[in-house]
Amino acid sequence: MANVSVILPAYNCGEYIRHTIRSVQNQDYRNWEMIIINDASTDNTAAEIKAFADADPRIKVITLPENQGVAAARNIGISQAEGRFLAFIDADDLWGKAKLSKQIFFMQKHDAALSHTAFGFIDSEGNMAKQGQSGVDEEIDMKAYMKTSQIRMSSVMIDRKRIKDVHFPADRKICEDARLWMDYLRSGEHFYGLNEVLMLYRVRPNQLSRRKDKMAWAAFKRYMGEKSLSPAERVSCFAHYACSALKIWKPKNNVDIKYIKENFNCR
Repeated sequence: MANVSVILPAYNCGEYIRHTIRSVQNQDYRNWEMIIINDASTDNTAAEIKAFADADPRIKVITLPENQGVAAARNIGISQAEGRFLAFIDADDLWGKAKLSKQIFFMQKHDAALSHTAFGFIDSEGNMAKQGQSGVDEEIDMKAYMKTSQIRMSSVMIDRKRIKDVHFPADRKICEDARLWMDYLRSGEHFYGLNEVLMLYRVRPNQLSRRKDKMAWAAFKRYMGEKSLSPAERVSCFAHYACSALKIWKPKNNVDIKYIKENFNCR
């Protein structure tokens, strides 16, 4: 039985998904399964993932008859997962070759139930993007998380021996992951951050223009509704969060290009 189940929801991502899948196949850790949930794509996504699944028995494909959204797609994939560890990757992001092996070792070292990694940014062509790379804190609780933007979906790993219920809120169109992380952190769990760039987040022009305002508004409503904090603490946390988000998207010149070339297939 696979030790890691990789959950990959896919919707109209035929242009990029082959690179994402290859970044998983290129892992130096081999004991994994990948569950791809084709969320009723209308482009060439189905053909792309079928070619990989036909050639690699570790890849399983679930095809949904109608679009259900990324949270529901992830939940369906999780329901079929056999691995102790759940790892998530979006259909246009990339993993470094040692992502799984280093993250599992890190989680065992820290006895961590939840972990994430540092990340870099690439553009639609696979070139390093102007945002450079962003680090993560070694350990964060709920307040620390609410002040940052550091947990990226495609870097997260969960130990299912420790976290029994992994279910994304399907009523959310955006920030569905943040709501689940908040549930865990509110209950006293901590996220542990491996401060090494093991994931590349793909930035596409239409992606930014469509989502940034909506995500900010969703975050504001989530923060203002956090009853475990006082009103002043909610405002303070959101102000820190907004500044952190601006810092992440600010152009940087901090990328180790040699490291990226040796550890990633960016195309």
